[in-house]
Amino acid sequence: MKRIRFVGAVLLLPLLLGVGGCSRKTESEKKACHIVLEEGEGYRAAEAARMVESGSDVTYEIQLQEGYQFLGTDYGGNYDFVRGRSGNSISLTLYEVKYSETICPQVQKGKYVISYDANGGIALDGSEERVSIHYSGKHLRINTSIGTDLFAREGYTLLGWNTRADGSGEAVGLGSRVNREEGLTLFAQWVPWTEASEFSYKKEAGFAVITGYTGKEEQICVPASLDGLPVRTIAETAFADSVCSRVILPPGIYEIEKWAFRDSLLTELYFFDDLQKVSDYAFEGCGELRTLHINAIEAPAYSGNYFDTFQDKYDRLLELKNKKKIVLFSGSSTRFGYDSSMISRAFQEYEVVNMGVFAYSPALPQLMLILDCMKEGDILIDSPEFDAADRQFCSQKELDYAVFAMMESCYDAFAKLDLREFTQVFTAFTAYQSARADMERKSYEVSASDYDEDGNPVKEASYNVYGDYILYRSNASDEQPVYGLPLDYTAEAFPKAKYIDSINEVYQRFLDKGAKVYFTYAPRNQYALSEESTLEEREKLHEYFKEHLIVPVISGLEDSLYSGIYLYGTDNHLSTEGAEIRTKRVIRDLQEQLKKEAAE
Repeated sequence: MKRIRFVGAVLLLPLLLGVGGCSRKTESEKKACHIVLEEGEGYRAAEAARMVESGSDVTYEIQLQEGYQFLGTDYGGNYDFVRGRSGNSISLTLYEVKYSETICPQVQKGKYVISYDANGGIALDGSEERVSIHYSGKHLRINTSIGTDLFAREGYTLLGWNTRADGSGEAVGLGSRVNREEGLTLFAQWVPWTEASEFSYKKEAGFAVITGYTGKEEQICVPASLDGLPVRTIAETAFADSVCSRVILPPGIYEIEKWAFRDSLLTELYFFDDLQKVSDYAFEGCGELRTLHINAIEAPAYSGNYFDTFQDKYDRLLELKNKKKIVLFSGSSTRFGYDSSMISRAFQEYEVVNMGVFAYSPALPQLMLILDCMKEGDILIDSPEFDAADRQFCSQKELDYAVFAMMESCYDAFAKLDLREFTQVFTAFTAYQSARADMERKSYEVSASDYDEDGNPVKEASYNVYGDYILYRSNASDEQPVYGLPLDYTAEAFPKAKYIDSINEVYQRFLDKGAKVYFTYAPRNQYALSEESTLEEREKLHEYFKEHLIVPVISGLEDSLYSGIYLYGTDNHLSTEGAEIRTKRVIRDLQEQLKKEAAE
């Protein structure tokens, strides 16, 4: 995997080309490589053509035209870049050049500017001036710079950004999203390292492994180095039984070992997304640990992926937090299953947000973030998918890698969750790091709407403003199931203590805020049901839900069972025509329910 050091909120795009090559016939021919920076709009380079020895590094100084941002290059090897103090100059280094190549810098015209203030730190070129970075992108909010390659401050860790220098304004994590605002300046927020004398450590392979802590402070900011050795590991029991309530870990920490913070009074934790190994055993007995802040230092892997749609949908939800709205939720059957513009026209007093992403990841954390944006009179339409009942009915409290994949482009969203409601939080983070370890790294500027469901680039947007997947999906030619995985549509398949009580508990929290919650059924191929799921059993199941759910079941179960003709590639993703049919039915059901409630 390429490991690249990044600057700013924009990160690198995939490599596109590599041409030419040094002759491999003799050792003398291998020693000389001709590297040329291709000319292009938006930038110019001093000494664009260079002759270098094979295996050596080469650095280019690139000047950007006003308003352009540097995204990366198509160089096939490792490289990094450092932004100059004005933000318009780039020092690009290509590592271990082996062959003659023409390299194409990738730049883009930015439409928006954020100024970053070092606020006590210094820019990496030694200046103390602000750095202005141009952004484009299609997201409602903008990913901020990761900062650690913009500014530095000896003996301090960069905690994040703030709209005010003293930290009293809006706080934003490194790489997380911020609202677009003309003239926005973000100030670096620095935290001094805790005194080195309060730590014990051992040396391993040129790194420091922290083995103990003797201090009594409530806040610990672990130094990035001890006696010149980079801190890489927090060892077993290093902070066990400590009184610290807030711990800030620096970038460069690779592992937190089991029991590292056992039985400590920890409530709030900060770390960077270069942390690779950590499990819940590290925080055994930390019953009050409730908030996890993750700062970005690595390039995103899931940009453009359907997981990345969660933050775009969440951006819209935040934008509509104080407006009357209808929120549609479940997994991908909701993402594929509605024409939200039809709902918007039918209920013109409401805004509409489609929050469906992926059913095979716990619904609970997603619903908790949705809950935070709901107000009195808002409507949640929930359509749990039965093939992922543990997750969709919120009986699964364990997190998984996909939760963090959905948070990658704005880790600040995860910091809004109360960790005490979940299990396997840190184990899931390690799984997420493992899953993306060998994935191609991209840019925050990349949008999921630029790709289809399979990751292929598209010319027209694949998602609309509501969050619906809108690329045309033809009807199937065959009614038969795609996967051959029949589901049980029987009451026995949904025991009350496991499923009904769990989802009712969540629904009650929405009701307590004055929101309305309605239950519908996720679409399903009518031939993808088990033999036990007879019409009689399905009728019993429908009555079972109506009796035991604390919210109205507004749709008939039979309406959710579709001919395979109206499904696209799976047994629960509707075709374009199927989504129109389903949307009309749900509009009808909701209108009848609201009319009934108004008459009561």
